[in-house]
Amino acid sequence: MEFQLKMFAEHGLKAVCFVEPLHTIALGNEFLKEIIRIVRKYGHDLQLHLHTEWLSRLDKSLLPSGRHGQNLHCFTEEEQTQLIALGIEKLRDCNVESLAAFRAGNYGADNATLRALVRNGIKYDSSYNIPYLDSECKIQTDARLNQPAEVEGLLEIPINNFRDFRGLRHTQLCACSSEEMENVLLQTWKKGWNSFVIVSHSFELIQRGPIISKCRVNRINVKRFQRLCRFLSGNRDKFRTCTFSAVPDFTVSPDLVLEQISMNPFLTFGRLLQQARQRLPF
Repeated sequence: MEFQLKMFAEHGLKAVCFVEPLHTIALGNEFLKEIIRIVRKYGHDLQLHLHTEWLSRLDKSLLPSGRHGQNLHCFTEEEQTQLIALGIEKLRDCNVESLAAFRAGNYGADNATLRALVRNGIKYDSSYNIPYLDSECKIQTDARLNQPAEVEGLLEIPINNFRDFRGLRHTQLCACSSEEMENVLLQTWKKGWNSFVIVSHSFELIQRGPIISKCRVNRINVKRFQRLCRFLSGNRDKFRTCTFSAVPDFTVSPDLVLEQISMNPFLTFGRLLQQARQRLPF
């Protein structure tokens, strides 16, 4: 994680780190405090993230019902309100005072999640992910969102996606080639979009083996990450990275919300070749 945050800072870019605090109930505050220290060291934004899988790791349930669940949408609105409040409390125990945004683990939110966030004073959600709407993500809207829109009393800022010849693909570092990412960014700039959200995790830069000692650097994803930083830094006239702590004012346009970006099939074919080469044993 520190490698990524340092590189963002070196390129003058701002990142948002959605940090999961429920693990502290099982593991204590040590790891969380270290994550917060690193995020602050490089001047990035820290916001709330919850993985409810941690409830099944506890000797005693956090909820009166004793309910466990893989995703937040497995819980009632009241239970979600309690879990979100607990996450906020755990971050405040580690001196994180100001929280504005949330993303559900596995994108596993529903409309009750959004109402629970409002009850906890959270202004923004970024759990909405169109390719996951038929699985983990259960947020229902009148139309599919590709740009920010008000939903259940807060501003939903969706993770972006594009359509290729295989279907919809969300913009995640490990899921898109550099050429695809740059192409879709330039398309949205030309269309005048207000927002473009890219997802990444620190583990994407590691190629996991059968045991920890066999893990190695994922060179393709590291190169993608470095190139993305150079691209955004070199195109400041078109793109500005910002945090949820400092979301600029903009007008939500119904036309932009509904727009869909399509990908050049040759760029997608190039990614498939790249991924196939990565899987070779030599």
